[in-house]
Amino acid sequence: MARYDVNVHSEFGELECVVVHTPGAEVENMSPDTVKEALYNDILSLEYTRAEHALFKGALSQVTHVLEVEDLLVEVLDNAEERKQLLAKLLPNDASDSLREELLSQSSTKLAKSLLEGVMLPNMSHTGYAKVEERYVLPPLYNFYFMRDASISVFNRVLIGRMLSHVRWGEAMIMSSIFSKSRSVHAAEVMNPYEGEPAANLKIEGGDVHIVRNDVLMIGCGLRTSMAGVEYLLEQMKGAMKHPLHILVQELPTYRDSFIHLDMLFTLLGPEHCMAYKPLLDSPEYRTLHILYDPKKGVSSWYEENLVEALHGLGIGVEPIYCAGGDNLRAAMREQFHSGANFFAFAPHKVLGYDRNPKTIEALNKAGFAVLPASDVAAGKLKPSDYAKCVVTVHSAELVRGGGGARCMTLPISRKPVLW
Repeated sequence: MARYDVNVHSEFGELECVVVHTPGAEVENMSPDTVKEALYNDILSLEYTRAEHALFKGALSQVTHVLEVEDLLVEVLDNAEERKQLLAKLLPNDASDSLREELLSQSSTKLAKSLLEGVMLPNMSHTGYAKVEERYVLPPLYNFYFMRDASISVFNRVLIGRMLSHVRWGEAMIMSSIFSKSRSVHAAEVMNPYEGEPAANLKIEGGDVHIVRNDVLMIGCGLRTSMAGVEYLLEQMKGAMKHPLHILVQELPTYRDSFIHLDMLFTLLGPEHCMAYKPLLDSPEYRTLHILYDPKKGVSSWYEENLVEALHGLGIGVEPIYCAGGDNLRAAMREQFHSGANFFAFAPHKVLGYDRNPKTIEALNKAGFAVLPASDVAAGKLKPSDYAKCVVTVHSAELVRGGGGARCMTLPISRKPVLW
């Protein structure tokens, strides 16, 4: 298998390689009593979730090289020493020696499934009535199909997400091992905020970190990413930057779960357009802080009018297309709740998003985006390369219940340069 080096300098350069995770048995290991702990609002059908994800992955496979996180994890586990180190990070200190030995003795393929789907305590059946923390020595990684959060491609480096919820820490540990030891993906450096003595309130997740240009980042600051997380990334980047770096920090509302990350409210579609939830841009309550790091002058900061105006000031002339069209607040609230602002660009102005947000898809169509069903793209009946702008629409009755969209389900590894 060819090795892909991390090389992401924009949100929409033509995609060369992406990592996804097909939902597995971990989804069915969630029950009504654990749904909140798992960070979901509802339980999912594995059959329907996998069918929808298959079309999503199938469409992506027509336009780029797609890697599965489970395959990358198997590569890591083939390394005996890394296998021991990863298990040492994941297992609690009071795990029995016999359990450790049992897991170490499993094949790499079986152990990868165990780590993703959860490891039950000995003699505890799936039908037991004990609480989840009493059933599992390693909890299922329910959220791993949202690949974006646990690791973040930043130029030629990778930032490991410092996750808000402990139920997702296993994802971060696995992605750190993958970028350190996998034969298929490689980063110039892995920035790991779990190492050393991080600030107590340090949190940063990939849904909040957007790569705009080789000198511009956008970072949401709200439920899942703190200013301490922004400052951590800035400190990590300082030594690598030979030119000024602009970080646009967007304050986010925190009163609803659907506002968990910036990409649930704002995504870049290409050099001309962005998708935005209009109340975020209109409200003076949610400010945009512009941080400038100049290697010669140090750090300075000031507030901008809003995120779009800040981008314009940096020569990035995107104009917003509004979620649900922007005129009807109730429609915008409904479609934003179902990831209506969450799009993933696989090339400039060629994006994937959910089909269940008809007013948002209509707004994209009015802006010149051809509407291509993911089923037709996956089957090769329609080719995005035949269109200057397009939105590939993914059927999403089940996927959306997890609380994320197309951008959430993708970890870009490499993109071609954008000619500004």
